[in-house]
Amino acid sequence: MGNLSVGQRVSWAILHEASSIKAGNVHPHASFSEMRFEHFVLASQAIGKAFDDRLSTRSIGQIVHSSVQAMVQAVEVNTSLGTILLLAPIALWSLHSTGSHNSNGWNAQAFQEDIAAVLHDSTPEDCRLIYQAIRIAKPGGLGQVASQDVQSTPPESILEAMRIASDWDDVALQYANGFRQVSQWTDRLLAILESSSDLLGAVRQLQIEILASRPDSLIARKHGKQVAGLVQSQAADVLASGAYASPAFEKAWSRFDVYLRESGHRKNPGTTADLLAAVIYLARWARDRFDG
Repeated sequence: MGNLSVGQRVSWAILHEASSIKAGNVHPHASFSEMRFEHFVLASQAIGKAFDDRLSTRSIGQIVHSSVQAMVQAVEVNTSLGTILLLAPIALWSLHSTGSHNSNGWNAQAFQEDIAAVLHDSTPEDCRLIYQAIRIAKPGGLGQVASQDVQSTPPESILEAMRIASDWDDVALQYANGFRQVSQWTDRLLAILESSSDLLGAVRQLQIEILASRPDSLIARKHGKQVAGLVQSQAADVLASGAYASPAFEKAWSRFDVYLRESGHRKNPGTTADLLAAVIYLARWARDRFDG
């Protein structure tokens, strides 16, 4: 991975997130009526190229806008809006990062400080372009309040907009809190990978841990906090069923997966998938940097 461009790393992260056999999500063996694994393959390539084409602008807004346009042109479906929003500032950070590590490797606190500086450099034009990109993507489950907000005149700062949206969207929350959850879960993924070389299995395990720790905000927007809380509780039950990949765990996981896919996959934990793609990108960056 050391010789790959930033855009190629973005493509790699999107593809590996989609390739992991995660509960309730699209993966190589599970599709939605309007979305298949092949959509993620094609979208990942288009998005990665757009990142490389626009990275020199040092503009979060231009990267997001071009990447969303490329995604929609490639597959005509929104596979990765949240992922693009998360990876745009991370990609800019990774261009010049020298401090997000310590003697043991990855340093979540240093990363949060660095990414906050990247976000504070954003401009009103970045905010305008990101609003346009969200309108192009037409994300599902946006909700009446959020939909009206994104159709309105953008504020001067994308950070201001994301702080408002952070009440109902965990992608926006990362902008508002310095990518706190993403950095913490990068720590966790790296810890899992210390005892396993199976990245896709580690991502599958981490998804259940994340879903057990907090409600998925896409589920909450579509179904309300009560249903999102029930999903969280059921994920916790999967974790409590036994060791990861044990027969008891797999039985509980299968029941949970079926539950999420009921009624036309309406309980798809899509925000968690977006967050995982960002975590995968950062974990790969850290392992390349500190493992040679």
